[in-house]
Amino acid sequence: MKNNNIDTAVILAAGKGERISNTAEFVAKPLIKIFDLSLIERSIKNLINDLNVKKIYVVTGFNHEKINDHLIELKHKLSLNIEFVFAKDWEKGNGASFLAILDKINHQQFYLLMVDHLFNDEFYKTISKYKINNKSYLIISKTLSSLNDFNDSTKVNVVDDKINDIGKSINDNNAFDTGFFILNSDEFNNVNKLSVREKLSLSEVIQELVQQKKLYFIEVPEDSWLDIDTNEDLLKAKNYLLNNSNSKINDGPISKHINRPISKWITSKITDYPLTPNQISIAVFFISVFSGLIISMEGYFFLLLGALLAQLSSILDGCDGEIARLKLLKSKFGRWLDQVLDRYSDLFIFTGLTFHTYFIHKTLTVFLIGFIAVGGRIISSYTAFVYDSVASTRNSIRIGRDLIIFIILIGAVLNIPYITLVILAFIMNADIYKRLWTLKDKLDN
Repeated sequence: MKNNNIDTAVILAAGKGERISNTAEFVAKPLIKIFDLSLIERSIKNLINDLNVKKIYVVTGFNHEKINDHLIELKHKLSLNIEFVFAKDWEKGNGASFLAILDKINHQQFYLLMVDHLFNDEFYKTISKYKINNKSYLIISKTLSSLNDFNDSTKVNVVDDKINDIGKSINDNNAFDTGFFILNSDEFNNVNKLSVREKLSLSEVIQELVQQKKLYFIEVPEDSWLDIDTNEDLLKAKNYLLNNSNSKINDGPISKHINRPISKWITSKITDYPLTPNQISIAVFFISVFSGLIISMEGYFFLLLGALLAQLSSILDGCDGEIARLKLLKSKFGRWLDQVLDRYSDLFIFTGLTFHTYFIHKTLTVFLIGFIAVGGRIISSYTAFVYDSVASTRNSIRIGRDLIIFIILIGAVLNIPYITLVILAFIMNADIYKRLWTLKDKLDN
């Protein structure tokens, strides 16, 4: 569920980034790229994809001309409703940058976030399920992960359901500011008086709400956000995004312990190239087709080579999704295309194994077993969507594509194609029976 009543967001992107601007290629902090996406583009895409935001204000300051040029490119490329506002007092601090946008936002709620903070899917899922009711919220975590620096973090004291105090140097903190707010513009009518200060942090502006007991909080997991302040943080951010890109609840045991670590490394090497997830899906499909053709040939060498290629395709099959999540290119069509191509790939590999086995044993029984195995694989994939949406698979071994291809590889290494085909036919159909038995009482409840 998304908070569809909130369709506006403000991104603060005015600061210089003193501790990260010591490299020759540095232009402005919002333009720093991580895996081929600038920080500002990543923030914008997340707001649109995860929170259904329609209107975005970007507050700029340092080197605002370069940032504006980049935003204009994004505006045309993505057909976005973006307005950039220059904060003339940006050097005073992010509080002054926030004041610069207030006259643009009247009588409405809006999201406010820092351009140098990263948030994962779990973060957005957590806040999107809340009913906001015209209140103002600070998104907090009760504990601080090792990804974030305690000394640099903004501390928060919460009492009951409200923020009681906020600041970097408060002593009685029991939570941490994630750099993401849901605010009601009507509650900031008296903050312009703060503009006379020589330095003004956002915490000082927000303190006005705190004193009026008008700032509530929403708690998110500690590892759902990351603040980027230094070059070391940039390295952390890359690992953070990589780890989040390949974490899937329904991964099977082979995928989790073998395929994902390898695909993660491959993804990290190819992500800066202009490859789309769909292009990777198609390339993996052709590798699978080729592996099936190789397996179908007579001889142990071709059986083993084809199985190794099939395992390679199984590993690379994770890269398309990882690239999609890293570059925020996820699409329903892309996911569906990947599933369709996977089924065609399985058909070629299973058929190749069937023919290889037939060439050895010269009996039509092999084709019957192969037919049962292929049919089981197709029906298994057909039932997976309903089964995964109803039954918990966390405590059972998942008979997914990763395990199937690995069984074929082990069978090829041991040169037992007939036994491998029988095992595949059995476990595919046994898994379907298990799903039917599990769901017989659950679907109608």
